[in-house]
Amino acid sequence: MPLDTFLHHDCALLAAHPAPDNTLTQESNATSILDELRQVVFQTDRAGRWTFLNRAWEALTSCSVATALGASCLAYIHPDDRAREQGRLDQLLLGQRDCCRHEVRYLRADGQVRWVDVFARAQRDVNGVVTGTVGTLFDVTERKRACEQSRLAAGVFASAGEGILVTSADGRIVDVNQAFEAITGYARAEVLGKNPSLLSSGRQGKEFYADMWRRIGQAGSWSGEVWNRRKSGELYVERLTITAICDEAGQLSHHVGVFADITRQKRQAEHLEHIAHYDPLTGLANRRLLADRLQQAMGRARRNGAGVGAGVAVASLDLDDFKKINELHGHECGDELLVTLARRIQEVVRDTDTVCRPGGDEFVAVFDGVDSLAACQPMVARLLRVIAEPVSLGGATVCVSASAGLAFYPQSEDVDADQLIRQADQAMFDAKMGGKNRYFTFDTHGYREMIERAEEIEALERAIAGQEFTLHYQPIVHLKTGQLNSVEALVRWNHPTRGCLAPGSFLPTLEGHPLMLVLENWILAEAFRQHEHWLDEGLDIAISVNMSGAQLRRKDLVQHVRGLLAAHPRVNPRRIKLEVLESSALEDMGHVSNLIRQCAEIGIGFALDDFGTGYSSLRYLKQLPARRIKIDQGFVRDMLQDPDDLAILEGVIGMAAAFKREVVAEGVETEEHAAMLVQLGCMLAQGYGIARPMPAQAVAPWLANWRLPSSVASCAPLDRDDTLLLKALVEQRAWHAGLTAASGEQRRCQAAVPNAIQTFNEWLDLNSAKPERCRQALASALACRDAFLAQLGACAGAAGDGPGDRPGDGPGDAPGGAVAAMRPCQAASQAFAAALKELLDAWKR
Repeated sequence: MPLDTFLHHDCALLAAHPAPDNTLTQESNATSILDELRQVVFQTDRAGRWTFLNRAWEALTSCSVATALGASCLAYIHPDDRAREQGRLDQLLLGQRDCCRHEVRYLRADGQVRWVDVFARAQRDVNGVVTGTVGTLFDVTERKRACEQSRLAAGVFASAGEGILVTSADGRIVDVNQAFEAITGYARAEVLGKNPSLLSSGRQGKEFYADMWRRIGQAGSWSGEVWNRRKSGELYVERLTITAICDEAGQLSHHVGVFADITRQKRQAEHLEHIAHYDPLTGLANRRLLADRLQQAMGRARRNGAGVGAGVAVASLDLDDFKKINELHGHECGDELLVTLARRIQEVVRDTDTVCRPGGDEFVAVFDGVDSLAACQPMVARLLRVIAEPVSLGGATVCVSASAGLAFYPQSEDVDADQLIRQADQAMFDAKMGGKNRYFTFDTHGYREMIERAEEIEALERAIAGQEFTLHYQPIVHLKTGQLNSVEALVRWNHPTRGCLAPGSFLPTLEGHPLMLVLENWILAEAFRQHEHWLDEGLDIAISVNMSGAQLRRKDLVQHVRGLLAAHPRVNPRRIKLEVLESSALEDMGHVSNLIRQCAEIGIGFALDDFGTGYSSLRYLKQLPARRIKIDQGFVRDMLQDPDDLAILEGVIGMAAAFKREVVAEGVETEEHAAMLVQLGCMLAQGYGIARPMPAQAVAPWLANWRLPSSVASCAPLDRDDTLLLKALVEQRAWHAGLTAASGEQRRCQAAVPNAIQTFNEWLDLNSAKPERCRQALASALACRDAFLAQLGACAGAAGDGPGDRPGDGPGDAPGGAVAAMRPCQAASQAFAAALKELLDAWKR
């Protein structure tokens, strides 16, 4: 009988079968039997304390029976369930109910939570008075988990957006979900017991399905696209995954198919593919498909070499005066004319040729498998004749002509498909210039550079008209406070095919071209607009804008700036700064000086960019009243190991201080760059180590997260004498770099005492009283200096010894002679440089 029934009748059973002579034996046997049970058998007294527990208690709670006996039966109940369990226990002990059965959480000694099925009954004496409880505890945790997993699996199966069907091992459908019904149109009852082949469309043959099942047998699953048929007869394509399911014995029991209807995406992709490769008006190939076909033809030409019929020719055709047709007859008639001419051109060329309409009134024909340009000329002549034939448009008869250009591949120099088309375009342009209604062939001599620049200019003109340019902004920060000082506006070209282009890739093309002024006018206007936009967001960010030499030479630049200020009245002119290259400013110093003064009168400031690359004399600083000087990044980038660059930096910073100019260091790439600039007294910096140029919308998030590195914030400007220590560090790094890169012969010259030793000693003489905090760093530097000098002496003694003492020996040569002797010297040099750096960091800390 069930254990709870047994417990209910245990007393009656014992009374009906008394055994006074062997009571102890029976009790012992009963206890042994109970200890073999998986269920916990328990008994409590009237206070709810355990008075009996079998061994199953220890497996359930990981606590010994001896420890639990006498403790409250609620002690192992989960705290969240304890109050509710106390109420149930009270009802049993007060006689308000005879028994109860429920599930409750137990907390094991090791912290695990277990779900327990509890059956408890009130135990009464012969007078019916409750003396405690008796019952069982059974661990049902795994059963609850299994039920939960089954419930979740059923929920996922029913609510999944993908169709799911389950088949038996022999391929009969045993279940489907609602998504299956929605996609296929078949109700569940209609397909149970059927083979999934009822969905087959017939578009994929037996070989396809044989390969699919072969792969499932090998790998256990298969994924791919399958064309099926709905109940309505409509075809659809699905992305299907089939997985084989095995039972515990490893035998195949089911197959599960999960699929999604991708018909719409497939058709949309085909539509996009078509419109991506074909002109919507004429149905001819577009430029993209032309490029693909032309590249394939040129590839075949390269493989076939110079054989007969191995060449490719491109004919570029452009209608003459097509604009007049649109003006006289309207654009609809113009479109009709293009469609008619496209059909005529298609009828003239061979089946192996490709005709393309790149746009407008342009056509391109690719003649594949031709011997030479001469072989193509009759075909081009026929094209021009059929184009010139009259066309009836809405009752009117019109006639147009065309100009054509021919280019041939292969050539003496290899070209790509784009270049070949450009050559044909150039020849077509020459034909137009030569009188129209004719064709020219391309001459490779003298055209390449001119064509490329002309095309780039055209692309840039289209980009300006198409608003493909944008401004990125690079922060300039104060190295002591960490505050944003301003941002520099830097133009970027969002090229439709080449991505985001930096100015170095397109601005040189515009040098000397009127488009440069057009682009710079847009840049300046966009900077004003962006400043107002930031003001709307509560950000007052100053902006610097670069000006070219052509912009500086404008007579109306000041009036233009005044107009922008009038159009953007909320812009404070003092928050806009114009940057000019030092070399550009020197071309006409009088004009530029006057321009700077006029702009200063309306609040617009100027900065000299790339300072140090020109003459940078005191006279120029005096005559050019620019308030800001930007040191060229080339000097800043190499200042850590180039004493000359460090000297230039120190000189420019000193000149700027003397003339009360603001200094910005460009090219700050690391924290060490920034720290050294602070030590030199330059507090404004810009570079990748701070932030890269970023879109306008990224500035505010960057500003919110920007923090000045602690290694920079802790630095302070050095006294004039202490810059000797900085100079010694850079000189030592330069000496070490030169020694490492030197050949064997050069090493003997390089092994002389470096200037850093003399500079360091000079600094020591000027700083006899050292701060207490630097004594340890100073002692380390002195020790490293002496060790370095000792190694230099050893190297000098080893000069001329061994196989390493040959001209051309490099750092990796075999040990011996001067080469082997220099290695300890290199290590001592590194140690001395590191000690100087540590001393420098500690000196002004």
